[in-house]
Amino acid sequence: MDNFLMIKIFLFITALAFGAPLSHKVTSLPGITLTTDMYSGYLQIPDSNGRELHYVFYTSQNNATTDPVVLWLNGGPGCSSMEGAFMENGPYIFSETNNTMYVNPYTWNRNASMLYFEAPAGVGYSMMGSIINNNTGDNQTATDNLQALYLFFKYFPEFSSNSFFITGESYAGVYVPMLAYWINQSNTNNSNPFINLKGFMVGNAVTDWTLDDEAWPYFLYWHQLIDDTIYFPWVNNNCTYLLNMNPYCESLYAEMEDLFTGVNYYDIYRDCIHPDYKYNLLRQKWSKPLTEVLECVPDNALVMYLNNPKVRNALHINTTLGSWSGCVDLDYIPDYTRGSIVYYPDLVKSGMIINMYSGDTDSAVPTWESINTLNLLNLPVSKNWTQWFMNGQVAGFFMKYGENLRFNTIRGSGHMCIQWKPAIGFQMFLSFIQGLDLV
Repeated sequence: MDNFLMIKIFLFITALAFGAPLSHKVTSLPGITLTTDMYSGYLQIPDSNGRELHYVFYTSQNNATTDPVVLWLNGGPGCSSMEGAFMENGPYIFSETNNTMYVNPYTWNRNASMLYFEAPAGVGYSMMGSIINNNTGDNQTATDNLQALYLFFKYFPEFSSNSFFITGESYAGVYVPMLAYWINQSNTNNSNPFINLKGFMVGNAVTDWTLDDEAWPYFLYWHQLIDDTIYFPWVNNNCTYLLNMNPYCESLYAEMEDLFTGVNYYDIYRDCIHPDYKYNLLRQKWSKPLTEVLECVPDNALVMYLNNPKVRNALHINTTLGSWSGCVDLDYIPDYTRGSIVYYPDLVKSGMIINMYSGDTDSAVPTWESINTLNLLNLPVSKNWTQWFMNGQVAGFFMKYGENLRFNTIRGSGHMCIQWKPAIGFQMFLSFIQGLDLV
């Protein structure tokens, strides 16, 4: 018997000893025929008053033995990564308007094993434990995610030597770099199990509050949603979200909101679809007017699906939990006044691959914010702003800083750009995990 086979047998026996891969194996899933190995279960956080993170794991459809393991985190804070798994980049997904699950041809587990955490504890199917755990923040989330990873690789030791990447969007722009930093520190100190981290990728990422909060008026003005009579007084009077606004600035902000009524906050050029505002195709009118700034990204089908008792049973969900919802209100306090930008100098210096991307029609975390955040790092530009393509069409633009940091846009899409431009998103993802330039 050769050494490689002996190692694989040892890892298999070890996995049986822990029990998780077999007890967490999803053998069937309502509404779809499984074509890839899928696991779902809980990762208990030690000494945490009962916190347990729910995870979903799909092995790679290509070569699970050698392909990377990629963790995906949605943001919020307080929104479930089941949105990513079942509406964005997983193998079986719903659309915003279709209640039928379908096979995603651009699933990221075509070339990677995909792992999803519902974090922080208390989000989605994850267990909060004691009510005191409702009070949480960035450091606690990073700590819990790290502890969950240690347990995941203990349950699945056969993947512990594979390359590992972290990805996510929106407030995961805080979760992801913080977790990458903590893993890097842990690996350097040799104090815990080694995680083979190679890099991270974040999209439309909350990174620096001082720019995130100021980007919206700029975005509205340069996308012709407000005019000179609002924008220039806002600038000339030094109006800012970071401090208490004076009455005049408040009036300007109110005008911005009024003009934004009915526009899709997450993609200004997409129709606003909201569960409380039905559109009658026959009568060609809304059930009631769009009268406020709305989050026009419905997940009705996903909510119904994940609250189906047969689905919950298939995913091994704790029977004491109430209804699943996409986002929850936690007593969540960010731990850093600037955001995750404070971690970037050390992360860049570490040499890991870093990719920040931006759907360029997102008003929630505009491209302007991401570019200006990166400029604050004062890194040398190694590749100037240039186009990248898919099928002969411009997919977006990109530039590189130094050897290991890339910023790129996805043209004509918004906050959930990998959901709305899945083929382009997959091409970007593949170039990232393979360490290749966009072309």
